[in-house]
Amino acid sequence: MSKPVINLITPPDKLYTKELSFLLVNPSDIIKSQFNDIFKEIQKTVNLYLMEETAKEDNVSWCIDVCHLVDYVIIDIDNTKDLTWLVGYLLSFDKTYYLTKDMQMPYNILNSNRIYEVKQFAEGVNYFATPKSKD
Repeated sequence: MSKPVINLITPPDKLYTKELSFLLVNPSDIIKSQFNDIFKEIQKTVNLYLMEETAKEDNVSWCIDVCHLVDYVIIDIDNTKDLTWLVGYLLSFDKTYYLTKDMQMPYNILNSNRIYEVKQFAEGVNYFATPKSKD
């Protein structure tokens, strides 16, 4: 058996495989580190799509396309500054989980999948034993 790998995929690329796949949107360095730590323990090959805010509009259309391909979306709302409208779109999917410290915005009206750290997400989906069906 080959050693598990995290395939890091950034705009404009896409990888069409049957591996478990994630889209991280504007993750902080802490979230990136937590994600990496979880996958050291799990020992599974995964496709990790990474979307970080930039001035390029192409990244937005790529993000929208990719959110339909992946098994899970994790968005750091607090780290999303210029693309706040994208938050509402991504929260409309059941497979989206979000992190925020903002207690004023009622994101839970759109999506109840609030998490406080990546480990909580991993435990909540049984360490990715069976991916949710795609939207």
